Amino acid sequence: MCNRLSAINPMRIHSGKQRTQELGDTLRRVARLCALVVVLPLCADATAQSPTPGAQAAATTAFNTEPTPPHDHQHGFSPGLSAAAIALFAALAFGLLCINRKRARALKSAEEQRALLEALIDASDDLIFFKDRDSRFRLINRAAAQVIGRPPEDILGHNDDDFFPDEEAGAFHAADQRVLSSGSTQRFEERVRHPDGHYERYETLKSPVTLSDGTVLGLLGVGRRLTQERQANDRLRLAAQFFDNAAEGITITRPDGVIEMVNPAFTRITGYSAEEAVGQTPKLLHSGRHSEAFYQRMWDSLAQHGRWQGEIWNRRKSGEIYPEWLDISPVRNEEGQLIHYLGIFTDISAAKTSEAQLEHMAQHDSLTDLPNRNLLNDRIATAIRRASRDKRAVAVMFLDLDHFKDINDSYGHETGDLVLKHVAMRLHECVRDEDTVARIGGDEFVVLMEDIEDAGQADQAAERILASLIPPIGHNDQEFFIGASIGVSLYPRDGDSVEALLRNADTAMYQAKQLGRNNAQRYCATQTETTRQRVKLENALRHAISNEALDVWFQPQVDLQSGELIGFEALCRWTDPDHGTIPPDVFIPLAENNGMIVPLGELVLRKSCAQIRHWREAGFIPPRVAINVSGRQLRRLDFLGALCTILEQEQCRPEWIEIEVTESDILKDAEPAIATLHGIREMGIALSLDDFGTGFSSLSYLKRLPINTLKIDRSFIDGLPGDANDRAIVQAILAMGRSLGIQVLAEGVENPAQVAALRLMGCCTAQGYHFGRPALADTHRDRLACA
Repeated sequence: MCNRLSAINPMRIHSGKQRTQELGDTLRRVARLCALVVVLPLCADATAQSPTPGAQAAATTAFNTEPTPPHDHQHGFSPGLSAAAIALFAALAFGLLCINRKRARALKSAEEQRALLEALIDASDDLIFFKDRDSRFRLINRAAAQVIGRPPEDILGHNDDDFFPDEEAGAFHAADQRVLSSGSTQRFEERVRHPDGHYERYETLKSPVTLSDGTVLGLLGVGRRLTQERQANDRLRLAAQFFDNAAEGITITRPDGVIEMVNPAFTRITGYSAEEAVGQTPKLLHSGRHSEAFYQRMWDSLAQHGRWQGEIWNRRKSGEIYPEWLDISPVRNEEGQLIHYLGIFTDISAAKTSEAQLEHMAQHDSLTDLPNRNLLNDRIATAIRRASRDKRAVAVMFLDLDHFKDINDSYGHETGDLVLKHVAMRLHECVRDEDTVARIGGDEFVVLMEDIEDAGQADQAAERILASLIPPIGHNDQEFFIGASIGVSLYPRDGDSVEALLRNADTAMYQAKQLGRNNAQRYCATQTETTRQRVKLENALRHAISNEALDVWFQPQVDLQSGELIGFEALCRWTDPDHGTIPPDVFIPLAENNGMIVPLGELVLRKSCAQIRHWREAGFIPPRVAINVSGRQLRRLDFLGALCTILEQEQCRPEWIEIEVTESDILKDAEPAIATLHGIREMGIALSLDDFGTGFSSLSYLKRLPINTLKIDRSFIDGLPGDANDRAIVQAILAMGRSLGIQVLAEGVENPAQVAALRLMGCCTAQGYHFGRPALADTHRDRLACA
């Protein structure tokens, strides 16, 4: 590694220009030898064929002899001329003899030179070949013949088409023609297929071969394999490019730590130029965050394990301290001697920032940015350890927003989220800086108070929280009033673990809800047993609904004048094997709080419709049955569809039933509720409004409701006939019903005096214990038979 890194020097990388120059020298040497083998035999052949002037010219060119012009002779010769002719003939014969001898010597010399050339070019590892103008091989050495995969004698006289695929042969031929047409030497990098199918790249110089008169005989080529040399050079160039272009900072130091070389990324990360860093030691970058012992452990690890890597804090030239991941390894020569240290480092500032963001996201609520349950648990555990050491107290306040679900259901989750953000800000503003406000889900928050003196300090904090929530939260011209139920547990009195403190605070919070909401309650041990019983009851109710183990009882409704049966109200009753009979005012609020009210309501609706069908199948004609539907059922988008499905499955006609809803449920989300009620009426089902007058009665909404019956709540009937206020309220409701054309029914009638008072006031219908208690369906068979 060391030798390769130290060899990263542009002057030491074998360049393509130098390689091309070497090939050029080889080409020129081979060309001179080829002239002896190729050109000289052609000239000798031309001289031997002396009948043509061209052949004589070739011989003259090759041997620097002048041609002798032919002479015309007369048929007769004088004696003098005869002697002269004999002498001339003798001279000519001698001249021809000399020429023949020179030609023989020239041919012999050419053969010797050819043999020498063949030996020389066969000894070369380079590919050497000569092609004529038609690209036929006229000369080829063994190295080139081995690439083609044929003996030289099988190659001569053939062209590339006979040995290579069409595409390669075409490329070779095009290159040959370019050289021949240009008349100049050219360099090519060619991809050549070997006989075994693998490819290698060659650098080839091709040069035209011409006579002195410009005649082109062909071209000479010399090729050199690039694979091994190119790989070595490419590796060196790649190392140099990596060093210069790496995103990581690279430092090369001497064994004593003095910096010898840095790359551009080092400058980009640290701010120090190569000139400023070379000759210095890495102490130039020390941040001051690490002790000398840290660096000593680093070098000890490097000496022991041959490498060190880890996170380290360094300082930029600007003074900024930043984190980096550093990897240090020694560089040794062939003898194993340490000659350099190589340090590669990465600026991990962005990764650290992302890591911090991810950690924050993992420990904080995404909506309010308050600590979540995980971070809260850690802080409570830490607070308990400190309180145990310092003999102090810790308070955990569990806070649940009152009726927040109504806002979510009525105005959507976007509005609900905005309300939660406002609550989070108010909570944060009314506690101490050292306290923790966390959101652990939905509308539940927890406040952790450390280092408190007594329970009174926690009570005061709870009161401040309740007071902070009194002002309404405004959004889109709407005002939302939010209250909260708060439960408080204390360390060490109410628990010595995170789980115990949170559990007991939750229990106290539930007690606050039971006591009317919007208040704070401290935990006491008896609440735990109450909570356990509540949990058991919830589980039992869940199983009872799933197993359809709840019963539907029916209470009669009568005409006050005639005493005739005019209807029933279906009422749910539950008797559990373990808990006995559970009153409706216990299990129905339980179902509403834990979300089981919807399946419970559907069960009652289905059983009521089935019982009406059973009565009719038995030959009875029962009056209309009123079935209670909760507001949560009413607000479901699929309620009308579910109602139709139940009626169809139980073969119950719409006019046989009456849907009973409470006033408060409708007013929580009036517009959608009114639309649903109109849908129910269009199905032919009657509607009654229960508990009228107990809530914030709105006459403007009442006139828009498609109801058939108003039910006067029993709280107004209890005081009859003696309570003047009750009489006035009942009379007002009856008058309003007559004015709106709505039937009015009195609930909770228990004695004859109440019956008489209602008759005098003009009330026509009623229900209550005076006329019959709720009972199973079979109990009413006799009454149905008389109807």
